[in-house]
Amino acid sequence: MESINLLLSVKPLVAFKNSVQMSLELSFIYCLVNITTKQGKVMIMIVMLKVLLTLTVIVFLMQKRFLLGNTMMIGAGMVFLMCSPQWSTFEVAGRELLYSSSTWEILLAVFLVMCLEYQLRTSGIVNGLMTVSRAFFKSDRMLLALMPAFLGFLPSLGGAIFSAPLVEEAGKQYNLSPDKKTSINLWFRHVWECTNPILPSLLLASQIAQVPVSALIINMLWVAVIGLVGGWFVYISPLPNNIENQMITDSCSEGKNNYRYLFLAAGPIVANFLLVVGFDFGPAMSMLIVVVSMALVLRMQMENIITMFRHAFDRKLLWGLIGILFFQAILKQTGIIADVALVLESMGIPIVVMIGSIAFLAGILTGSSPGFVAIAFPFVAAISSGNIAMAVVGYVAGVAGQMLSPAHLCLLVTLEYFKADFFKSLRPIMLMEIVILLTLSIKMTF
Repeated sequence: MESINLLLSVKPLVAFKNSVQMSLELSFIYCLVNITTKQGKVMIMIVMLKVLLTLTVIVFLMQKRFLLGNTMMIGAGMVFLMCSPQWSTFEVAGRELLYSSSTWEILLAVFLVMCLEYQLRTSGIVNGLMTVSRAFFKSDRMLLALMPAFLGFLPSLGGAIFSAPLVEEAGKQYNLSPDKKTSINLWFRHVWECTNPILPSLLLASQIAQVPVSALIINMLWVAVIGLVGGWFVYISPLPNNIENQMITDSCSEGKNNYRYLFLAAGPIVANFLLVVGFDFGPAMSMLIVVVSMALVLRMQMENIITMFRHAFDRKLLWGLIGILFFQAILKQTGIIADVALVLESMGIPIVVMIGSIAFLAGILTGSSPGFVAIAFPFVAAISSGNIAMAVVGYVAGVAGQMLSPAHLCLLVTLEYFKADFFKSLRPIMLMEIVILLTLSIKMTF
C-alpha cells in the first residue's frame, strides 16, 4: 500500500517534469525560429539594399549622360565590392565574358548592323524610297507613317532626328501641330521595337534570357500589329486623303523609273528577317550575308568600304554592350540575382508582375532599350532562364516604359526639332501603350 502511495506521489512529479521539459523545448524552438526569422529579414534587407543602391547609381549616371559602358562597369564594380570582393569572382566573370561565343556573336552582329545603316543612309536609298512612295501612294498621308517606320529599322541613338525632317515635309499640307508631328514621328519610328531582328537591345535580351531571337520575335509580332493598326487609326485615318500638291505630281513622274529604290530599301530588311526567323540563322551570320550582298549590289569601292567599317566601329555602342554583358556576368558570379529571386519569391509576388514592373520602371528611368534590358533581363535570366513568356513580358513592359520616359533621347530630339509640348505629344502614345499592356496582361492570364 505504501509503495502504491509512493508511486502515485511520483507520477505528478514526472508529469510536471515532462511538461516543464516540453515547455523549455518549445521555448527554445520558438526563440530559434524567432532568431532565424529576424536573421532572414535582416538578410533580405541587406540583399535588397545592395540591389537598390546599385540600380540607383546606374540610373543616376544614365540620367547624367554618362557613357553606358562606363555606367555598367561602375555598377559591376559596386556589386563586386559589396557581394564577393575576391579576385576569383572577377576572374571567372571576365573569362565568361571573353570566351563566350555569344559575346562575340552579339558584338559582330551590332557591328554589321551599323554597316547596313551606313549603306542605306549614304547611298541615296532613303531619299529614293520617299520619291517612289510618293509616286506609288499619290498621297503624303502614307509617307507620314512610312518614312519613320522604315527608318525605325535602322538602329541609331536618337535616330528620330533623321525621320523628323521627312515627317515635316510630308505633313506640310495637313497643317499638323508640332505635338502631332512629334507623336507621329516617335510612334512609327518605334513600331518595330519588339520585332526588328537587327535591333541591338533585342539581340541582347535574347542572349541574356537564353531565348532564340526568332522565337522572341514570333511571340511579339502582335505588338507590331497593334502598333501599326493603332497608329493608323489614331494619326493617319483622320487626315484627308484627296490632297495633292506639285511635289507629289513631280514625284509621280520621277518615281516611275526609280522603283529599284523600293527593292534596295526593303530587300535587306526582309532578307535579314527571313534568315533569322524563317531559317533560324544566327544574327551575325544573317547580317554578314546581307551586308556583303548590299556591298556587291551597290558596287562599293574599297575606300568606301573602309569608311563604312570606321563608321560601324562605334566605340560607345560596342563598349556599352561589353559593359552590359560584364555586369550580367558579375551578377551571376556573385549570386546576388539568385538571392533577389529567392527573396521576391518568398514575398509571394507573382513572377510575371515582378518582371513586368522591374522592366517598366527601368524603361521609364533609363529611357533606352539597352538600359532596361541591362537592368531587367538579368532578373529574367535568374528567375526563368529560357522562358519565352517571361522574356516577352520583360521586353514589352520595358519598351512601354521607354516610350513614356522623359529620358528617351528620340523623344527629346523630336521635341526640340518640332518645338512641341512634352505632355501633349505623349498623350496619344500613353493611350496606345496602355492598350498594349492590357493585351499583354490578357495573353498572360489566358
